[in-house]
Amino acid sequence: MEQFGLEKGLRQGDLLSPFLFNIAIEGLHRLFEKSFELDLMIGVIFGDNDVHISHLQFVDDTMLFLQPGEDYLRNAKRILRCFELALSL
Repeated sequence: MEQFGLEKGLRQGDLLSPFLFNIAIEGLHRLFEKSFELDLMIGVIFGDNDVHISHLQFVDDTMLFLQPGEDYLRNAKRILRCFELALSL
């Protein structure tokens, strides 16, 4: 009997891909939200209406908006590393 190698992930174009991506990225969103609640990171305020932005996510991109500071950057890197390890990325 011929053996075949196992791979992780889904084929490109698979109908489940967007749903699985949304489930995974929601976890990253929650990690960022909690870190801003605990003041581990602080977002920025834009415009006259004081619009507070901490992060934006669109398709497979995530943008962080942080106040300057080594601690905030270090915490952001830690969150991303935890997310990477949890999902085996």
